[in-house]
Amino acid sequence: MALRPLSRNPLLQIFPRLVVPSKSLRFTISLPSQHHVFLSAFHRPVAFALNVPGLLSDLWESVLRAVPKKKTSHMKKRHRQMAGKALKDVRNLNTCPACGQIKRSHVLCQHCVENIKKQWGKAQLS
Repeated sequence: MALRPLSRNPLLQIFPRLVVPSKSLRFTISLPSQHHVFLSAFHRPVAFALNVPGLLSDLWESVLRAVPKKKTSHMKKRHRQMAGKALKDVRNLNTCPACGQIKRSHVLCQHCVENIKKQWGKAQLS
């Protein structure tokens, strides 16, 4: 078995239907028809090899199965709408240096603030 020498254009070996004529005015005029032949030769085998109609029918069946089977009740809709957001845990807690109660960081202690208000109220009354 003898090896054939490679031609100058390796695309001609891969695509044998593609024949490149000499550069002339006729070549530029006939280019669209050759281009159409080139495209039609490649679209048909790919479409049949991938079984496009079969894939589309499988996708369509799965889309049809993805719909709800029954209407959602009014009560379930209200439960979903009225449900509050999930609360996040407060992790920035410290103890107040004055009274020792637990307070949030960078926030005044409510216990101390109430005591100060009471003291000011007493001072204003007297």
